[in-house]
Amino acid sequence: MTVNTKAMQLYVATLELGNFSEVARREGVSPSSVSRIVQQLETELGTQLLYRNTRAVEATEAGKLYAQAFRQMLATLDETQQRLLEREAEPGGLVRINAPVAFGNKHIVPWLPALYRRYPALQVELVQTDDFINPMTDAADLLFRIGPLQDSGLHMRLIDRPQYSFAASTDYLSRYAAPQTPEQLYNHNCLVYKGKMGLQKAYFSRPGQPVEMHSFSGSLRSNNADTLVQAALDGLGIVMMPDWQIGSYINQGHLIPLLTDHHIAPLQQQQVIAMLYPKTRYLPAAIRAVIDFFAEKYGEPPYWKFAGQTLMSGDLASR
Repeated sequence: MTVNTKAMQLYVATLELGNFSEVARREGVSPSSVSRIVQQLETELGTQLLYRNTRAVEATEAGKLYAQAFRQMLATLDETQQRLLEREAEPGGLVRINAPVAFGNKHIVPWLPALYRRYPALQVELVQTDDFINPMTDAADLLFRIGPLQDSGLHMRLIDRPQYSFAASTDYLSRYAAPQTPEQLYNHNCLVYKGKMGLQKAYFSRPGQPVEMHSFSGSLRSNNADTLVQAALDGLGIVMMPDWQIGSYINQGHLIPLLTDHHIAPLQQQQVIAMLYPKTRYLPAAIRAVIDFFAEKYGEPPYWKFAGQTLMSGDLASR
């Protein structure tokens, strides 16, 4: 049995439009040609697909089942063709990216030259903000988000589950003894992030023990994470930051992680770093290329992880 794609398309269109004349007008052929092709299809299948009258047509029970199957096959063929076309075409055009300020500075901007070398026809509009945006109204093709995992109605590509640490420079720790318990941090100069939700909080936990919440203070508070990290590097005090922010400084020995036997977080909910993008049947090749590029460059686990991260976020998520 041979059923060609055009016959399936005309048959499905006939059901959608209700008669041969409308299909013929859309296709630029005669109604008799459409009717003849559908009759040939019935002959090939060995069953009647349509009840015909002078004004309209209606699917038989067999016709309804075949129509459902034809729609699925046509959709699969269409999707496959689209993917092949995208594979052959070089990704190009504008991709609008929205990302948190600090993460964008550290882990998006430095990779842009390599992205452009790989895809010379690509253009990027990068908006960096820590404010919540709605991609449906704020015109973003790709969002980098850090926070609790929520159902946003978007597709998600998970990058990491960040781990927070308290850390200080060797200079600071040469002058002050490293804290051994969360309570001892009150005797230190803590450099505190202050955002729209107020002063940064720290939740400490260890297996088999209750969660402790602490809020510290010191000589510097700021809404800019880079400022606080630089102050810690300069020996001013102790800072609490995620590994994507300070992992490289720890790996290089510029900062020393503290209280590594605790899981530390600014919120009690599990946080993730993820790339979010709209749900659509055909994701444009340029957006897919950017997503795959950053996933490749970040790696698994991401390159900002540091040695000594003994208690990961996932260890506590199962408790």
